[in-house]
Parts: sequence; structure tokens; C-alpha cells
Amino acid sequence: MKEERRTPEPDAARQPEPDATVEDLTRRIAEVINTAGVEQRQSLREYALDLLKEETEVGDAVPVPPGRRDATGTNPLAMALLLGLVALPLVLLFAPVGLTLLAVAMVLGVWGVATTLFRR
Repeated sequence: MKEERRTPEPDAARQPEPDATVEDLTRRIAEVINTAGVEQRQSLREYALDLLKEETEVGDAVPVPPGRRDATGTNPLAMALLLGLVALPLVLLFAPVGLTLLAVAMVLGVWGVATTLFRR
């Protein structure tokens, strides 16, 4: 049996490795920062790091389809529980506000149960 050796494609051979490119760019940035004055070096380092973080995080974001909500949306059932806990002491202290919050909590609770039951 022969061992098959693949030859690199011409395009792949011409392109530098990402590691080498990053090292080269880092050296160039370090040269620019080192030529700056002593009082500017720290701010330039932080600025370079901030720019790098901003530019690289954009590619990591996952696009959300337009018809779908993300997981950070409000949960009416959770809001109902929180409002109910706040409303109970307020009913004793200041009845109109407490009863209003209790009514809103009940509406949100019904809405939360309905969306949980009828979700696709």
C-alpha cells in the first residue's frame, strides 16, 4: 500500500499562517507603542486591547431569526410572582396600591400560564 501525500494547494501555500500574521501585527503594534512617550504607553496599550476586543467579538455574535424572541424576554409568570409578593404587604399598608398590584399580578399570572400551556 502506498502512502498518499497531499500537496498543498497553491492558494494555501501562498497565504501565511494566522499565527504568523498575528505575531507580525503584534510586533508592529508594539513598535508603535514603544515609540510613544512614557506617559502615553499605558493608554495606548489599553486602547489597542479595547479595539481588538471590539473587532473580534462582532464575529462571535449569533444572528437571531426575526420571528424568534431571545431567552432574555420577560416572563409574565415570574413577574406575577414578584408583584404578588410585593402586593401582599402593600394591601395591609396602603390598600388601593396593594390591590391594584395584586390585580396586575393575577392578570400576568393568567397570561404566563396561558403562554406556557399554548406555546408551540
